[in-house]
Amino acid sequence: MMLTFKFRDQIYRVSMEEGDQTEIEIESKRIPLEFRKIDGNFYSIIVEGKSIGAGILRKGRNIQVFIDGDLFEFEAISERERAKAKGGASGTQEIKAPMPSRVVKILKREDEEVEEGEGVIVIEAMKMESELKSPMEGKIREVRVKEGDTVESGVVLVVISPNEASQ
Repeated sequence: MMLTFKFRDQIYRVSMEEGDQTEIEIESKRIPLEFRKIDGNFYSIIVEGKSIGAGILRKGRNIQVFIDGDLFEFEAISERERAKAKGGASGTQEIKAPMPSRVVKILKREDEEVEEGEGVIVIEAMKMESELKSPMEGKIREVRVKEGDTVESGVVLVVISPNEASQ
């Protein structure tokens, strides 16, 4: 199966073969792995002998992967879109709850500037605190939750828009 994703303005083609052992191929590198669905949107993945827990949420073309406190956002794109893709993502970005969780701390407030990769909000899920980071440089436009709120998977927590100069 061939999948095409956009991640941080880069297009990746991922080939996944299932047989005796599942393998994925990313940019000509073949990686054997094992994965098992644990609960809802939570998976256990074993890569090169290392066990990784991952929360995976897919809504339409958007895929969010939550691993070790980091949130990675992907966009599934068609081969046709891949062929004509020239630039990066622009416009407003949303940080969503990767799984049912509780808001522990809000690190950035509305109208504050934020750098790509900078912590924006801390959540607690499955007895672990995780800092969700900004997918882009910009300004916090909306904080839709408050500390102590309990949220379901996929709920928008924070909305970030690009700086005027980078639009």
